[in-house]
Amino acid sequence: MEESKRYTILVVDDEEPIRNMVRQMLELFGYRCICAADTTEARLCLKNNDVHLLLCDINMPGESGLEFVKDVISLYPDTATVMVTGIDDPNVAEDAIAIGAYDYIIKPFDHTEMLISVTNALSRRRLEHDNRIYRMRLESLVEERTAELQLSEARLRGIFEAAEHVAFVLAGGAGENAPITEFSRGAEKLTGYSSEEVLGRPLSVLGLPPVTELLPEALNRIPEASSRSAEITFIRKGGEEVFALLTVYPLISPTWKVTSVLYVAIDISERKRAERGLEESMARLREALGGTIEAIAKTMETRDPYTAGHEQRVAELACAIGDEIGLSPDRMEGLKMAGMVHDLGKVSIPVAILSKPGRISKIELELIKTHSVTGYEILKEIKFPWPIALMVLQHHERIDGSGYPYGIMGDALLLESRILAVADVVEAMSSHRPYRPALGIEASLAEIEGKKGVLYDKGVVDVCLRLFREKGFRFSHA
Repeated sequence: MEESKRYTILVVDDEEPIRNMVRQMLELFGYRCICAADTTEARLCLKNNDVHLLLCDINMPGESGLEFVKDVISLYPDTATVMVTGIDDPNVAEDAIAIGAYDYIIKPFDHTEMLISVTNALSRRRLEHDNRIYRMRLESLVEERTAELQLSEARLRGIFEAAEHVAFVLAGGAGENAPITEFSRGAEKLTGYSSEEVLGRPLSVLGLPPVTELLPEALNRIPEASSRSAEITFIRKGGEEVFALLTVYPLISPTWKVTSVLYVAIDISERKRAERGLEESMARLREALGGTIEAIAKTMETRDPYTAGHEQRVAELACAIGDEIGLSPDRMEGLKMAGMVHDLGKVSIPVAILSKPGRISKIELELIKTHSVTGYEILKEIKFPWPIALMVLQHHERIDGSGYPYGIMGDALLLESRILAVADVVEAMSSHRPYRPALGIEASLAEIEGKKGVLYDKGVVDVCLRLFREKGFRFSHA
């Protein structure tokens, strides 16, 4: 009853008793009922009211009910229609259903028959109305999504085609023979190939690495697939070598399948050429630096012929120790240069003291000790790639702090300085000096072995001993 109050029913019949009887019956069940004696009056009612159901007689003076209902169905698609007639003719009923009427009732009818027909017609009308609204909304949503997709596709297409400095290649799958399906102007510029030459052909035509080489794990662990990048070289059409930063993006479907692969290649040839040029310049500079260091060492030898070759031999042993310890090639290069000039500060010591055959006095010894600081002062302003000045300053320091010039202890000393300290002592003791004959290698090794962990770094001493006693190390410089 409560639900029926929401519905308005229009009864059209030229017989007033029939109209009144139907209205009373419908109002009894809570429906709002409007009556009309002919189609002209009925049209006015439809215009001024929201009619949910039309009960219309077929045979009326003037316009027939069938023609009227056909017109109503066209103009008011949300209004349900039920035909009412006193003629039990199947052909008439068929015509009524054919034009779109919901039902066909024959007079005289009882309350139950009328109520069932009205209820069914209104239920069908509600379902069709809801379905029509749903379809309209769905169509609207589809239109919106289609417009969004078209806009997004147009935007991406614009970006794809406008990428002059970045090459995009879209391969249609992850297999080795997957064809190229998209090729941008940037790709044409980078590779030298036109779209017509590559579309539909496998990626190998461009000389680029296959997908499986750049995404071996990602393609086997969907949905964990992600992009991969690598610097590559390939040959542009015409034979020119090209350096590129290549990024590969697997494009995944909603069912977690790789449907296509996007290649994004950025030309880095200029950068790579600049890097090569810089590397070559650095190599030349390092070579020149090494030559300068050697020249300095040889100049020092002319002032102190008795210690000729000392610095080369210290550098040789220091590098052997560093290599055994596992220093990087770069640190080894710095260690070698420091070894070559570790006594540079002796340039300030009078030659008479350096080559004095007799015992050196305490004052002379203190003067000689200044060579570490002097060497540091000479080298500290030079922008070496390594802390060479600091290595030179510390090469006479000792682990227990008893060394000079500042008594620096333990790990506060550079590892390179601890290596130079051991190499310097071994070479000096095993070589001839104006004030004493050579003591030999065994005496030198006994010195550092007996004082390892006290004056000298334990690890460095152990390596040095192993070099001489197990690996047959010998100085190559006379």
